[in-house]
Amino acid sequence: MKPLVLFIVFGLLRFTLISEVSAQVKIYADKSKSSITYSMKHPLHSWEGISKDVNSVIVTDENRSNITQAAVSVKISSFDSQNANRDSHMIEVTEAIKYSNISFVSTSINQDGTTLTISGKLTFHGITKDISVKAEKVPEGAKTKITGNFSINMKDYNVDPPSLMAIPTDEEINLSFVMVY
Repeated sequence: MKPLVLFIVFGLLRFTLISEVSAQVKIYADKSKSSITYSMKHPLHSWEGISKDVNSVIVTDENRSNITQAAVSVKISSFDSQNANRDSHMIEVTEAIKYSNISFVSTSINQDGTTLTISGKLTFHGITKDISVKAEKVPEGAKTKITGNFSINMKDYNVDPPSLMAIPTDEEINLSFVMVY
């Protein structure tokens, strides 16, 4: 009798594990509607660069109501500030040939209504640091739009700020994102 009971318990446990795994849904960002924008300041002017070549995926529960995981990756060379010289200089100072991507992988996501607190690891210039980002999750029909912004300090990632006329920019890079899943 005991082997039969063990067989039934094992079968139920296996079914439960398979059900939990299959209850997750992986959703990729719509590249035509998603973007990441950086903005920087110099004493003489400010500017933005935008990338629409963002790779991102989220994992949700089967109802798509709770996001459990997120990952984002973008090539530094994909940012366009409408100034080729500035873009080339950013590729140079960030050593984008050697460290071509900026990536983020979540470690936890807390949802309170439409507000998300996303904690995770940001890798930039070969250095990974823990960050926490506030975002808004807004349903748009069958899709979900997530927006937010945060800042990083270039020096924290061993990047010297670019300069113009021997005057460096601010160390802070402000990043904003719009992701549509």
